[in-house]
Amino acid sequence: MSDRDPWTDSLGFTDLGTEDRAETLAEVKTLIQELHEKHPEVFDDESLTPQEYGRELRDAIFSLGGTFRQGHGADNEDVVRDVFLAPAQEDGHLTYADNREGERIDFKGRLRDTGDTFAMDVKGGEGQSIGHLLVPDNTDILVLWSERNARNTKSPSSRLNEVINRAVRWGFNHAEDPSYIVIRDPPAGAVTDDNRIIPDVVVFPEQFPSPDDPDPDLPTLDNLRFAELLFDVLTDIGDLNDDTVKKHIWWHNLTYSDGRIDKEIRNAWDETISLPTQSIDYSRISDVT
Repeated sequence: MSDRDPWTDSLGFTDLGTEDRAETLAEVKTLIQELHEKHPEVFDDESLTPQEYGRELRDAIFSLGGTFRQGHGADNEDVVRDVFLAPAQEDGHLTYADNREGERIDFKGRLRDTGDTFAMDVKGGEGQSIGHLLVPDNTDILVLWSERNARNTKSPSSRLNEVINRAVRWGFNHAEDPSYIVIRDPPAGAVTDDNRIIPDVVVFPEQFPSPDDPDPDLPTLDNLRFAELLFDVLTDIGDLNDDTVKKHIWWHNLTYSDGRIDKEIRNAWDETISLPTQSIDYSRISDVT
């Protein structure tokens, strides 16, 4: 039996959920908590005493936690603008407008070669605030972008799944049909040979299934113009058949059967690599408009 991990050895992810990393994090936390007791000499040249450190430790950690969270979550939209939208517009691939001040969608735009309109909303981490979106009526391509900054102790598949599942439920509950989820993960995502972060792109059927349309078609690689443009700008590889990017395209099939939405998520490069997922009871979502 092979010890190779396809997520790290084949797809190039960094696994943040290893036992070694969990032990290291535990050691760091213990060191912080017990520093004043085990190493009081550290404070010999400091303005506070070990006792003061121990007394203020909890409040200091809470304050730092807020600062770190703001740093992780703030300006994710600016990151997406700077790494993708602005360069793509400068190169003549698309036009876009920043709608953060006036509308409940972050960006709108149009692809120059096809004329397709797109709407994009950007979230950090798990995308928990996705429910507030209002998608423009003339949207051809709906993109949900997750800019992942957290270094939580989770495996690559878990980091992907927690973003995807929430977006799927949102789509059904709000009668919307996301075209793509883009997951850009600087702490744990794969990188190119020149150290560019490779996004993972989840591709959905052309519309979400229903009793009237139980098995909608997935697009083909030849019809993923937005994804092609995305990889071209972010990785300088515009061929979706190139293994470097094909490893990070995920087909998310959705079908309706016997009152349930069946879900399947498989890798475009190697269909034996899949994400665990569960079906959804359609009766709980079918009457939501």
